[in-house]
Amino acid sequence: MDASSVLESVLIGMADLFGVDGAALMLLDEEDRLRAVGATDDDGLLLESAQESVGEGPAIDSASRCDLVAIRDLHAASPIGYPHLAAYAAPVHAVLSVPLIEGAELIGVLDFYARVGHAWGPAEAEAGSHLGELLVIVLQVLAESRTDAPFSGQ
Repeated sequence: MDASSVLESVLIGMADLFGVDGAALMLLDEEDRLRAVGATDDDGLLLESAQESVGEGPAIDSASRCDLVAIRDLHAASPIGYPHLAAYAAPVHAVLSVPLIEGAELIGVLDFYARVGHAWGPAEAEAGSHLGELLVIVLQVLAESRTDAPFSGQ
């Protein structure tokens, strides 16, 4: 199984475990910009791609603050929603963005999302944080397995 398949399976498992419609991942590139990496479905990819192109959203704010961002409904007026982003990511309403920290460094953001409005409680915020920590470990293992693999000439 290749790294992208493993990552997709992990995101699907996390969304199922968390009881949400999906999960999506953005990682920082070489220029410290968040880039869409994967998601459980097309709605998640749409959400991440929209944040990337619009330059705003819960993941962007989560990364800039290095803190959880819980949005009940993207479609709500600012400052509690992101109506401009919602126009591009219409199926998604509620988002919980979890910063991914490796050591002391931000490496990306994990987004959990629902297709209906949802108030994220403290227990969900804590669970999301723990799943984010788990995903950092998975990403470390995937990175190590790539460097440990024998050279294939590709």
